[in-house]
Order: sequence, then C-alpha cells, then structure tokens
Amino acid sequence: SHSLPAVNNDKIGQAIDSLQSALHLIKAASNQSGPWVDARHLLDETVAALDDAGLALQCQPARKSVDMTKQLNPDEHYIRELADEVVNTRQRFLGGSLIHDTDGIWTKSVYGECDGFSFGTETDELYRVPDEEKKEKALIVYASQNGTTGGTTKTFAKHLCKSLGGDTYCDLRNMSGIMAKDLAMYKRVYIVCNTSGLGRPPCDGEVFYSHVQLEAMRCQENLEDLAIGDGDEEKPLAGTSVAIAVWVDSSSPDYAKFGLGLTEELVSLGASTALKTITVDEQKVKLEQKQTFKEWESTIIEMEKESTIIEMEKERLMASGPRRRTSKTIATSAA
Repeated sequence: SHSLPAVNNDKIGQAIDSLQSALHLIKAASNQSGPWVDARHLLDETVAALDDAGLALQCQPARKSVDMTKQLNPDEHYIRELADEVVNTRQRFLGGSLIHDTDGIWTKSVYGECDGFSFGTETDELYRVPDEEKKEKALIVYASQNGTTGGTTKTFAKHLCKSLGGDTYCDLRNMSGIMAKDLAMYKRVYIVCNTSGLGRPPCDGEVFYSHVQLEAMRCQENLEDLAIGDGDEEKPLAGTSVAIAVWVDSSSPDYAKFGLGLTEELVSLGASTALKTITVDEQKVKLEQKQTFKEWESTIIEMEKESTIIEMEKERLMASGPRRRTSKTIATSAA
C-alpha cells in the first residue's frame, strides 16, 4: 500500500475505472455481431478516460530522476499501461489523424508542456473542394461484409460502372481504401454496400463510417465556431451528390440503420442526395434483389446522361463564347 493522500488514491481509482470502462467499450465496438458504437461516443469516452489518467498522474509527487520509469509506483505504471492500450486500440476506429490531443490533460502529464502533440498531418483535413475542381467522373464505392453478400455488392457496383460507360466515366473503389476527402473530389458518388444484422457497417466500411461520423462532428463544431449557422455552402461535401443502395437482412430489427445513418452523416457534411437511399432485401429471391437494384441503376443511368448533356452544353457555350467576341473585335477594327 502507498502512503499517498486519500484524494490521490481516489483519482487513481477513478482513472483505472475509466480506462477499463473505455477498453470495454472499444471491445464492444469491435464485436462484429454486436451493435455499432458511434465513433463520437467512442471518442468522448476514451478522451474522458485519458483525462482521468492525466489527472491521476499529475497528482503524483514530483520526480527527482530524469528516468521517469524507474520511479513509477505500481498504480502509475498500471495507469500508463491501460492508457497506452486505450490509445492503441481505439485507433482501429478513430484512426490517428483526427485525434488532436493538443492540450489534453493526458498529453500534458505524459509529454509535458509541449507545443501541441497531434497525430497525423494537416493533409488529412477534409475541406470544401470548389465545384470546378471536382472530377467529372462518377465515383462508385462498394463495401461488403465477409460472406455471401461480399461478392454481390462488388458485382453490382461493377455492373453499375459498366452501365455508366466503364473506367472512362467512373472510378470504382472499395470503401476500405477511401476517406471522406475522396468523396469531396467528385460531383457524383454512388455507394453500393451491405450491412450486418444489427445495422453495423460492413467490415470494409467500419473505418470509413467512423471517419465520417468524426468529420460530421468536426464540421458541426467548425460551423459553430464560425457562427455560420447552417452554412451549407461552407460544408466540405457541398457540391457532391450521393445515392446509396444497401443490401440488408430484413429479419433484423435495425436492418436499415447503417444505410440511413450514412446518408444522414454525409448530408450533415453538406452532400445532397441524388436519390432516396434504397434497401435491397437479402431475404428476397435473387431475381427480386436484381430487379430492385436495376430500377435504382436505371435512374442513375438517366441522371448521368442528363449531367453529361449539361456538361457538353457548357463546354460548347464556353468554346463558342470567346470566338464570338473575337469576330466582333475584328469587325470593329475593320470599320
């Protein structure tokens, strides 16, 4: 037992409880057959636990030795171990780039008063891409759970890509390899994915969905800081339209949760919805699933045709615009 004041013991106990509770939440979040844990909640809980750990460490007597580790008492050692585990295991969902503990109590207690300690770089920032810089191609994103539907969503995404004219007209990407900033580079995004029974994102989409949830939180905070109110034009996904088709198991009570949740998060980041999010029921026969998808796909093909016509018309006008002005100039000078 340590001869520390009771208040310190309380803080140590509190820190250990908080860290263990945070690890329990991360474990629950990782459970493929459990419900989804919102990334914002995961961030709040882990940051609060690390703050408790920082407070507990700050209460410890000052060190004489430069080598801190030699003088750590067992409690401190345990707190640091748990905290490291929290930081490492939460990265699966929270990544590194979005967590800026620049002035967190935990960071200060471990790293001292530094100029800020942040994970990742500024290049990971999601920002508004001007419409004229967005790609004319459509982006098709697919994601799957390990299992039967895995092949299905990729097959349907490939079919959509082919129907839109192939690689010349669209980019096909797996959700596991993209972030929200990739969506911002396109005017039109089509997402074909599935969901697990409890409304979780598919395996391929877990990191992406967490990232989108954290970006939605950050976007909201930024707008509040700037006092823009709803400033849709300032939002990072403004100028990008999305349409989502999700394969679901209708026998599960929360089957539509992920598809609708993803739509909501992307809209809160400024995206517009080109079509209402549709669910394709895996309980139905294959032919019926194909039919549902085909209807969705044919609407997209029509929309793509229209946008191509509009773009061609714009290009034609731009090409003919300057020439008309030139001819006028010649006429004037000739006169």
